[in-house]
Amino acid sequence: MIDDTKLENLAKRLGAAAAERLDVGATARTVVAALRRQPAQRRTWIELHWMRVAAAVVVLLGGGLIVRQTVPDVSEHPNHLVADDLGDLSTDQLKDVLDRFDEIVGSTTPLLDSSSDLRELNDEQLRNVLRSLEG
Repeated sequence: MIDDTKLENLAKRLGAAAAERLDVGATARTVVAALRRQPAQRRTWIELHWMRVAAAVVVLLGGGLIVRQTVPDVSEHPNHLVADDLGDLSTDQLKDVLDRFDEIVGSTTPLLDSSSDLRELNDEQLRNVLRSLEG
């Protein structure tokens, strides 16, 4: 085997000889001339078209995600206040409520005085009026 110092000396001599043979200026001129002869590769219309389509898809998906995170979900609606009251009733009690409701809707007599204005009532007062009508 050749020891390390002999191997290093041999590599230095080979590198120096190769560096002396290399003409950097001539190599650079040859590369520049070859590049001038070959026109640069241009993107074709279809490639540009697909790039635009891909960009539009990315914008639409990103916009959709932003809208989905910022806009509340419309399928989630709050429970109606009457549902809480009716949930505890039995079947017979629900039938009685529906029968009374049919009587109220079918009657021609006014339920409230014409002098009262429902618009002036607050939420709690309106709930009390509705509960009183239920019986």
